[in-house]
Amino acid sequence: MEYDPTKTSYEALMTRFFAEASAHKSKPQYMSAVWAQNAEQRATAERIARQSGKPIPVLDAKQWHDAEEYHQHYIDKQYGRR
Repeated sequence: MEYDPTKTSYEALMTRFFAEASAHKSKPQYMSAVWAQNAEQRATAERIARQSGKPIPVLDAKQWHDAEEYHQHYIDKQYGRR
């Protein structure tokens, strides 16, 4: 997902993410995670992660490469949200 600060706050985004995310432990390539762009985002995400009780890692953002098309919008495709 992409974050647009003109549409919602980072705090609201993280609150929603951690409310709906599940901590998959089966394979690392399928795990949920947050990639923070800066120290402020990291602190917010880590605080909300702790409050949620879900062991979802907060990592530093790195260069991004999209997965293959069949992996795009997986949740939407899997659960008919599209």
